[in-house]
Amino acid sequence: MILVLLGVFMATVILNVAAELSNEYEVRNIEVSLINMVQTKSDLTMKYARNVNSNGSWFIDNVGCPSSFTMSGTTQRTTWIVSALKNTFGLGYCEGTHAGNPVLLYFNTWATDLEYAQYQWREVTLNSTTTSNTFLDGDNTNIDIAASYPLVPDLIDDDFDSDDYMVYSTGTTLYPDVFVDDDVNSRLRTYGYIIEGSGPYNVFWSNDEMQNYIDNNSHNSDSYYTTLSSTSAGYLYLDVAASNRITLFELSKTDYNTTKEHIITSQLQSADQWAGIWYLQTNMTLASGTGSAYNFDFTTHDYAIFIENTSSWALLYQITWEQATTGSGIYINPLKDDDISLFSYLGSHMLISEGGRLIGTQLELFGLK
Repeated sequence: MILVLLGVFMATVILNVAAELSNEYEVRNIEVSLINMVQTKSDLTMKYARNVNSNGSWFIDNVGCPSSFTMSGTTQRTTWIVSALKNTFGLGYCEGTHAGNPVLLYFNTWATDLEYAQYQWREVTLNSTTTSNTFLDGDNTNIDIAASYPLVPDLIDDDFDSDDYMVYSTGTTLYPDVFVDDDVNSRLRTYGYIIEGSGPYNVFWSNDEMQNYIDNNSHNSDSYYTTLSSTSAGYLYLDVAASNRITLFELSKTDYNTTKEHIITSQLQSADQWAGIWYLQTNMTLASGTGSAYNFDFTTHDYAIFIENTSSWALLYQITWEQATTGSGIYINPLKDDDISLFSYLGSHMLISEGGRLIGTQLELFGLK
């Protein structure tokens, strides 16, 4: 009898130990999976940041706009014309006015000198060696820019892409015409891929730690874009390049801040849908208008968004946000790029358990610029 009881006891102990080891193994697998996903997201974000900040000039300022030139025709004459730097889709040029009409002055390829001028749909060569020329317009208007040379630099990057991780041309000098180069895109946009058959994949998770990380990046303090922490009404713009299913969890900010538990206050899921590039609607579909777009309030709630790839090939996605009231872009990536040589990134990822419970982790990672 004693041997039987001892055998039962030992069997129970072995089963309990096996179950405990199995649970520990499962937990370890979950932790490894989460960390690997965070690392992947971090690598993509840092690689993107390096790319958009290495495709310009860093900062070059060879010339500025002519500060004094003359337009003289048969009937019209204007002296001491001052031109201002303008921008159209990243192309810089100078603009002055004669007889109520614009005079456009364009730089050469490397912005070391002017190359030509346009007036009344006519074009003439104009540079440091040809400082005077005549347009074949109705008034035979002559342009003379000799008094403007040498052209004085203007603190604006000549190729409009200064690669300084900021919206500014340099320091606090703004580009003209509310132009912003691509330096900040890595903080305004997230992207990635989801393999087929992998189940719901976490593409976004917001909480106060993540929002504070964004706020603490000094490069996110500008007059063009806003941050998640100040967004009480925001729209999500999604580019999903394969058939998919989207799930949105609204989470209790208070509970997470207190206990680190993910308490779901609302859950929405789309039906299977085709690829699309639009705003996320309240029914989790993608559509062009914002009249029925889902309104995200980051000051009150946390959110987690999952996309499931329902196609038979890899799904590529890209995410941006905008303020509902102003249309301004929103800094959504917890990437700090204001250090002279390092990136730091507060990566995050979530999994959905079989019981529908959310399991997530956040990890700060570092990389060289």
